[in-house]
Amino acid sequence: MRKLLVSMKPRGAALAAVGTAIVSSIALAACGTVGSTTLQSSTSGQSAAANAPAKPAAPSVVLPGFKVLSMSFVSDTDGFALGTLACGSGSCDSLLTSTNGGATWSQLTAPTTAAPTASAGAGNVVSCPSGQPCDAQVRFATPEIGYAYDPSLEITTDGGAHWQPQSAGSVTSLEAADGTAVRVANTSPGCSGAQPQVSSASVGTASWQSLPAPSVSQMCPAVLYRQGDRLVLAAYGNPAGGTPATAQIARSSDGGKTWASGPDSCGGTDGYASTVALAEPNVLVLLCQHQMPLSSGGYGAAWIRVSDNGGATFGADEQVPSLQSASPGTILSYQLAASSSGRVLVTETSPSGSKVLLTQNGGQSWSQTLSIPAGNVVLVGYEDTLTGRIAAGNQVWTTHDGGATWTANEF
Repeated sequence: MRKLLVSMKPRGAALAAVGTAIVSSIALAACGTVGSTTLQSSTSGQSAAANAPAKPAAPSVVLPGFKVLSMSFVSDTDGFALGTLACGSGSCDSLLTSTNGGATWSQLTAPTTAAPTASAGAGNVVSCPSGQPCDAQVRFATPEIGYAYDPSLEITTDGGAHWQPQSAGSVTSLEAADGTAVRVANTSPGCSGAQPQVSSASVGTASWQSLPAPSVSQMCPAVLYRQGDRLVLAAYGNPAGGTPATAQIARSSDGGKTWASGPDSCGGTDGYASTVALAEPNVLVLLCQHQMPLSSGGYGAAWIRVSDNGGATFGADEQVPSLQSASPGTILSYQLAASSSGRVLVTETSPSGSKVLLTQNGGQSWSQTLSIPAGNVVLVGYEDTLTGRIAAGNQVWTTHDGGATWTANEF
């Protein structure tokens, strides 16, 4: 029986930032490794934020029991982290903020009180306990305007001090950049195979307008990736199923007005895309894995394919060296980030922990730059060409040299 190593988050607890527009991805899910990381410039709402009354500085805290679900940076210094803390016999949502690049953190008002849970079914889908609203992901467009979602949707316009719910069904992906937010909503929760509903709104508003997204429905909800006006909507297959896990990928270069769509370019019946990453100026990277096992029961090394024309064509397969062994039938989990066509980060997760691999020549050669103990790595992404972050549990690692060296801090 095939086993997939998955994180608690089903569609990518992610890292978002303002600055040089770099987008990358991360994720998990028994329905394929899926997720998104957005690192985008966003200008709408900046003047309102500048004129807002200054908020008193909250005291720095260290929360040993904090477990990060999602993280969003709006600059190299200002960021937000959504996670869970022990709460009675269960757990509750907790929201933290940092103004010094993740060195120290302080608490804000959580968007909801209930913490999400992951189902045991296909896709490791997030659900809310007892029908209460809950959120597993966060994105901030500016220091003041942010969104908490998956599956509920809340918005803040005062830097996380107060949150207002928005009615949207089950929101499974949301990215904010350049003054607009784009969301992916589903009428049916979980992995129902329903066609996603894609819409956009000016940041900080509830005036959502439908976008003419193409049909990309797969078993589990499609995932949105974004870099400025570039949108990628990826519907991942199920590698543990009995049919090809080829991902369906739709690409737009005009904010979702028009789209080109088709299967991934990972090799047909055996190769499938488990996550993607975007980078400037027009880079699209696929992380590919084998669906068919070897005679040993393993699945062989993963590989990347890099496009510098937005996904119209791709370069050669570049193998990612596998640093860890897994028991027969276990599909390793990979996460992906890119800051250019040459600089790409990959995390490889096994039951014994995670290894971080860096290439600076498009996958021709790799070096291991970080090892993370056993536990779910839920974030990986670049904020600009050199600054990136990875988070897991109660720790966040930061690089300022593109991923060659890392500094660890606690939430």
